[in-house]
Amino acid sequence: VSLNIFMNLYKLDINKVANISVLKNSNESISRLSEMGIMPGTEVRIVKKTPFGGPIQIKLNNNYIIIRKEDAQMIEVEVG
Repeated sequence: VSLNIFMNLYKLDINKVANISVLKNSNESISRLSEMGIMPGTEVRIVKKTPFGGPIQIKLNNNYIIIRKEDAQMIEVEVG
């Protein structure tokens, strides 16, 4: 039995892979993130985290994207 864990994208460790499950952002942010390919069901991997709570770099569909910490904290992912 596999146990899936839900957490926000910002808490994911570097090089960990997860699937996006829910975007809890504002409607404006959701449409901006969706244009970049960040949507439920998409696989994402954390590439880099900047120190002191700065933006994070993710790999998504063979693209590297940098998103704000505030946006990453509102994206719920499923690990496992």
